[in-house]
Amino acid sequence: MSALVASLFAVGASPAHGDAIGAADSKAKAGNTTKMTACSGPALADRGFTDLGTLKAAVPNINCLAYYGISAGKTADTFDPNTNVTRGQMALFLAAAAKLMGVDLMGGDMMADFGDIADLGENRRNAITSLARNGIMSGSGGNFRPHDDITRAEMAVALVALLDHTPGAPVNKNKAGEYLLGPNPGTRPNDHFADARASQPRHVDDAISAAYELGITSGRTDGTFDPGGSVPRRNMATFIVNTLAHSNLRPAGVTAFVDGPKITVSVRNAEFAPVVNQAVDVFQADVAHEARAFKADGTCSSRASLVDGGKKCEIDGGDPVTQTNGNVEIAAVDPVGDGKTVWIWIGDIGDKFGNDTDVLEVSVEKGAEERPPATGVAVSTDLTKQPGVTPPADVTRVHFGTTVTVTLQLKGAAPDRKDADPPAGDPTKYNVLVEWVGAADDDLSDNVAVRSTTVPVTIGSDGSATFEIDDGPGDTDPNNRGQTMGVRYTVTSDGNTLADIATTGHTLVFSDEAPKVAYITVDVPTETVAPGGHPAVANTAAVIKVYDQYGNPFRGAPIRLFTNNPTATGDTAGSTIGDRPRVSNSSGTLRFPFAYSGGASQETLVAMWDGHVPEVPASAGVDAVPAVGALGFADVAADGTYTCQDEDVCGDTKVNWVAAAESGDESTERTVLSIDTDSDQMIVNLGTAAAPTPTSINYDSTDQFTVTDTSETTTTPVTIGDFEEAITTALKNHAADTANVAAPTVVWISYVSDDASSIARFTVTVP
Repeated sequence: MSALVASLFAVGASPAHGDAIGAADSKAKAGNTTKMTACSGPALADRGFTDLGTLKAAVPNINCLAYYGISAGKTADTFDPNTNVTRGQMALFLAAAAKLMGVDLMGGDMMADFGDIADLGENRRNAITSLARNGIMSGSGGNFRPHDDITRAEMAVALVALLDHTPGAPVNKNKAGEYLLGPNPGTRPNDHFADARASQPRHVDDAISAAYELGITSGRTDGTFDPGGSVPRRNMATFIVNTLAHSNLRPAGVTAFVDGPKITVSVRNAEFAPVVNQAVDVFQADVAHEARAFKADGTCSSRASLVDGGKKCEIDGGDPVTQTNGNVEIAAVDPVGDGKTVWIWIGDIGDKFGNDTDVLEVSVEKGAEERPPATGVAVSTDLTKQPGVTPPADVTRVHFGTTVTVTLQLKGAAPDRKDADPPAGDPTKYNVLVEWVGAADDDLSDNVAVRSTTVPVTIGSDGSATFEIDDGPGDTDPNNRGQTMGVRYTVTSDGNTLADIATTGHTLVFSDEAPKVAYITVDVPTETVAPGGHPAVANTAAVIKVYDQYGNPFRGAPIRLFTNNPTATGDTAGSTIGDRPRVSNSSGTLRFPFAYSGGASQETLVAMWDGHVPEVPASAGVDAVPAVGALGFADVAADGTYTCQDEDVCGDTKVNWVAAAESGDESTERTVLSIDTDSDQMIVNLGTAAAPTPTSINYDSTDQFTVTDTSETTTTPVTIGDFEEAITTALKNHAADTANVAAPTVVWISYVSDDASSIARFTVTVP
């Protein structure tokens, strides 16, 4: 295997307030730094500069700027780190960085006519004028002063202004021209440098405070900022690198950012542009067993397990794909034991992992929380889960010739703790009775075994054990398509054991049946702003994925999309969806555009494959699909309601058409429909269960939060993070068992919708 490298101001009524940044006892703390970076993997490779000496901290930043072509060395092998940067040079660096950060410098309406740049090269003149037109750099008295050393204050103003132009960066301005930091609308910088506050104009002091809050600069070691000081090339590299971190710039290839158990994967082409819709396969192993994660031929062993997607070690339609920004967040990795080693790779549908696969290896460190004592055992397999099914369950069929890995994992008492330490004393052992029962039906409990064996398993130090099940006698008649071989396995104790184990009811069905439509998923942006009513229209699309009984993408299935709120003649609200079916492509995917008009509501969309009609052959095109009437969707009523018959396969989703909440108090408990912790926004239902009115509520760290736990009858003030975690967990538990577990509810007071500085109080109740 070859390895790819692992890889956010005060002009208004008052200046920035908060703590003065001083010596080591200062209470000031940068509050809008980012853990992300543009400098990882190949961007950190040695660029061959021989004059960096002992500049250990600056070396990776210098190499990174050279990698992106923002700043080359003075010569082929020297960087000249101690020479001060001039204003003209800084313009070149900023223009190069702006292009990589997605900043469009072609427009702008600021004055950019300088009388002292005519003798400069064309590139430098263009950089100066484009930056000046956009208000990122400026001159005075009609001159730019390109040969003057740039000051630290000028540097801060330029870098923060650059971020203000950068898509997605946590910097923007309010109507008074003050910088706001963090998620839109953002908050004012909390800290300032005393020397900058005393000597600089308000807008400059504002930018310096913002640069500190963003982690661009920490100031001098004596607690001052030294706004008139010069900027050596080594410091320039650090300042620009810290600025790049707030953009979407990433190195070419595959890189990954690990934040606790979360992993964000980025894919970029050779020009550092985002690669969209790239399937990413991610698998893992316990650190203690990483050497055993691969077989001799480089393929994955049973010690490797899936992190996210359909099948481990294979690119398939169930894998997560990169979004328009070229990034994808992978399902959280549970850092049990000594942590996890995670492998990340990309490819085309059908590619399988092997010795010649380029792969990125990252580590998820052991979590701070210790594993609890074991109280039970969970049984799971490495089979693909049924797409769109909650709670998760294995697919119904396995191909003949497949070997299935079964894992016994000790678990703690809490339902969300699927890891635990083995009990002290003798090893925990189990026996597994595996029985092959021939032709399979829906219930294998009464089938007579044609073959059986007993497999002893011993729980290891990581609290788990695995064993494998194959198809036993196999496909006894390869010429007879449609054969099945059922397997049931029963876990029993052998001496030292634990209670709370589902010992029976575990079954597998091996088959050579031809693929057929078995599962359909529907995905639409879950929270979409309602257009507000006729004639305003919101255009969106449903992404539908079709899978066969083995959990693989299914091509050539004609699918229709229906809504419980169709637009009829004379309606001013509802969705308009085309009548003609669409056909799934080679990755089992199809896209259904539709249009919605009306206010806040919750819509149910149903995608249906009609089992009365055979699938369209894979070789047929869209034009080969018969008209709707010929398909005979008799199960769908004229008003768009549906009944999914036994012969049909359906998938559905709910779309929240959202309106913003008005300011005020809400003493009635409102059901939380969803929460977006990245945007600090939750969607609540201001209507009824039968007629929901999805409404958005924004919150931030200045608000006050309380959690009421009905299971413990306690009400506790919490941090914003604990508040979000409580809602996220409660929503997850509700989704897994909607019949028995209630959704979380929330009440609030003093909510002001258009003033982020106001302090609201939220109390969430979780079951």
